[in-house]
Amino acid sequence: MVPYYPTWMEVNLHQFAENLRTIKLYLGSTLFCLPVKANAYGMGLLSMSQAAQKNGVEYLGVSSCQEGVLLRKSGIHIPILVFGALHEPEIASLLAYDLEFTISSIFKAQQVHAHLQRMGKSCAVHLEVDTGMQRTGMQPHTFWDLYEFVKSQSCFVIKGISSHFANSEEANSTVTQHQLAHFDSIRRRILDSESILFHIANSGALMLGASHTFCQMSRPGGLAFGLVEPAALEKGPLRSIRPLVTVKSRISFVKTVPAGAGVSYGHTYVASQEVRIATVPIGYGDGYRRGLSNRGHVLIRGARYPIVGNICMDQLMVDMGDAPAYVGEEVVLLGQQGAEEISAFELAHLLDTHPYEILCAFTERVPRVYV
Repeated sequence: MVPYYPTWMEVNLHQFAENLRTIKLYLGSTLFCLPVKANAYGMGLLSMSQAAQKNGVEYLGVSSCQEGVLLRKSGIHIPILVFGALHEPEIASLLAYDLEFTISSIFKAQQVHAHLQRMGKSCAVHLEVDTGMQRTGMQPHTFWDLYEFVKSQSCFVIKGISSHFANSEEANSTVTQHQLAHFDSIRRRILDSESILFHIANSGALMLGASHTFCQMSRPGGLAFGLVEPAALEKGPLRSIRPLVTVKSRISFVKTVPAGAGVSYGHTYVASQEVRIATVPIGYGDGYRRGLSNRGHVLIRGARYPIVGNICMDQLMVDMGDAPAYVGEEVVLLGQQGAEEISAFELAHLLDTHPYEILCAFTERVPRVYV
C-alpha cells in the first residue's frame, strides 16, 4: 500500500495521447523526438515515456545518461538520444545501454573513440553545431573538423546532426533566421550523400508553423506536454492540444481569525476584518514556490481565493472571507476547476519565470496520478 499524501499531481494521459496524435499528424513524415528530460517536465519520466512509446513516438530525448539508463532498465526499447554534454565516466554506460548521444567537440569525440577501440565496439552518435545558442556544440566554421574526424572513424555511425533555436517563439526573429541559415548550409552540403537525421525544430518552431525547420526530425517537448497558451493555437492544426496537469490538495484545517491578526511567518498578511482561514498542506517543500506568498490564488468549489501570509515549507493559508470551508474539500493550485483555471503561465508571470520551471519544480514527494 502506498502511504497517503494529501497533495497530488494529476496527469491526463488521454489528453497526452491526443496531443501526441495531433503533433504526429502535423509533422507528417518527420520523425517525432519527444524530450522527456527533467522527469518529463515534472510529470514523471517513466510513465510519460511509456505512454509516448505506446502512442507511436519514434524517439525519446533525455538530458543525461542517468535518465536514459533508467528508461532502458524499465523496458523502453525505442531509440533514446541523450541531449546533454558528454562526460567521460558516462561513456561505458551509454554504450552498454544502447543510448545514442551527442558529441559536441573533437576532444569528446576522441574520448569516445578511445573507449570504442578498447571495447571493439561501434556506436551511433549525433553531432551538435552551435548556430547561436552559445551553450554547447561546434561553431559552424569549425564543425567540419568534427564531422570529418568522426566520419573517418569506422567505429562511429553519424546518426544525426542537431542544433537548438534560441528564440523560436518569436515570429520573424532575425536570430532564428540567422541560426537556420547556418544549419541549412551544413544540411545542404551533406544531405545528398548521407542518410542523417537533421534536427533543430522545437515547440516554438512548430507553433509558428515553420515547416521548413522540421527537417528529418523535430523535438517539440513543451507542446506535447500542453505547456502552451491555448490562444496561440486556437485556429491552427494544433488547436486540440491542451495542458495535462492539475495539482490538487485538500483543506486540512479551518479557523476564524479576528480583525488585526497576522497570518503565517512574519505576519506579512494582517486580516482587515474577521475572516475564515483555510490551511492547505502544500508548500515550497513540495515545489509550490514561496514567491507566490500573498500573490497566488487557489480554486475551491470553482471560485478563486487568495493565498495569504508567507507560504511555509509544508503548508499555506487561504483567505476564504466569509465563505464556508470544510476540512477535506478539494483545492486546485494548478489547473481547472469548474469554469476557473490557474495556468502554469499565470504562475510563471507572477514569479517572473517560465512555465516549464513551474512544472519541473514539483518535488518527488508529490505523487503523480495518471488519469
